[in-house]
Amino acid sequence: MLVAGVKTFGQVSQNYDSTRYKKFLPDYVKMQFAGGIGFISMGVGYTFFNQKLEVSYFYGYVPESVSTDDLHSVSLQLTAKLLRYKINPNIELMPLNFGWFIHHTFGSEYWIKLPDHYPAEYYWWSPGRNSGVFLGGEIKTKLLSNKTPASGTAFYVRAGSRGLYIASKFGNATIPLNDIIEFGFGVAVYR
Repeated sequence: MLVAGVKTFGQVSQNYDSTRYKKFLPDYVKMQFAGGIGFISMGVGYTFFNQKLEVSYFYGYVPESVSTDDLHSVSLQLTAKLLRYKINPNIELMPLNFGWFIHHTFGSEYWIKLPDHYPAEYYWWSPGRNSGVFLGGEIKTKLLSNKTPASGTAFYVRAGSRGLYIASKFGNATIPLNDIIEFGFGVAVYR
């Protein structure tokens, strides 16, 4: 029932186009174990340039059971998918993904600005915010695509390091390589 241009509850405008709002929805959701973001992390993101570049935002959590305290963090990541091979109609392999991230950990121990109780330039880095690089690979499948609105599910692995760790290794060759590398793996569901 229309009264002077006002629609009653339950009526949908014929001018409403739901597809124009879909472009704002994330292109994927991810869940990752380890990899420098957290013990477990959840993320959302968007793909660009025919799925060759991804921009992701993660929330990471480290429980007190595996750390000195519960840790919460956020991470912004850029991933370039340099190679892409179609194995068959249902499987796509991306063996060389390269990325950069900036990461922030919350908490009083993870400051960004040097606290006053330290002399000026005592630390040249901030434990609260850091950045780094990673290298990894991904297998994208059509798994779940016939049972859900998802276009596919991907499984990925990555190895990376923070800028601070890399600089420390160059300054002190005795630091073992396994002390500066962070391994992670995860799953992504694409829309």
